[in-house]
Amino acid sequence: MRIVGHVSGRELVKGFDAARRVIELGIGVELQLTSKILDSFNLKEYGKLRKLAGTKPITVHGPFLDLNPGATDSYILKATRKRFEETLIAAKVLEAETIVFHTGFHPAKTYPIYDTWLRITVETFKYVAEKTTCKVALENVFDEVPDHLERLLEQLPENVGVCIDIGHLNLFSKEPLEVWIEKFKGRIFEFHVHDNNGEKDEHGIIGSGTFDFDSFFKLLKKIPDNYIFNLENKRPEEVEESLKVARRMMNG
Repeated sequence: MRIVGHVSGRELVKGFDAARRVIELGIGVELQLTSKILDSFNLKEYGKLRKLAGTKPITVHGPFLDLNPGATDSYILKATRKRFEETLIAAKVLEAETIVFHTGFHPAKTYPIYDTWLRITVETFKYVAEKTTCKVALENVFDEVPDHLERLLEQLPENVGVCIDIGHLNLFSKEPLEVWIEKFKGRIFEFHVHDNNGEKDEHGIIGSGTFDFDSFFKLLKKIPDNYIFNLENKRPEEVEESLKVARRMMNG
């Protein structure tokens, strides 16, 4: 297990202070590369972030707002793949271990065109996987069941796995966490760890909401520990509080 703390695009666009504060906690960072970051940062700035992290791990969260890797609109698909290509370039300079992407799945929009969405999304991530040496992790967002990610992985190379976002599970999943872990064990590249009240994606400190973290940490002991454990809170001070709770529960 490698622990990292999330640095949002909103924080990153202000400068490196949030990243520095997370790194000073003795952990790595996950950098959210929004479209705004991709437009404003140059390769030297990514190099500075890599130097700032030292030997600590860096992971990257790719852009997702307005994008859809399974888009049927050719203009949106082209823009999505262009942004993903820019993310791969940044990830290479950052020497990122993992790149997290959303799949664009949404029940209301995807089910009517499911087979087409699946085919185009597979094509997009095959292309991504061929262009990088990083692990590529596909994140659950609105997924009610693990089946959609499973169907994608069945058609994708081994350097593509999943990022299980437990906050999103708490909001949207009809299946318990153990079903997701059992389904994907061996291809779980990352966990996004945060809490909520089951109604809103709050990205709260561990223990501040309704997610069952006692069961979560017990389940982690049953799987290989070669994953990224990302504390996906909004600000460095919240990452620090979640880190304290996580370490206490891991050692308890």
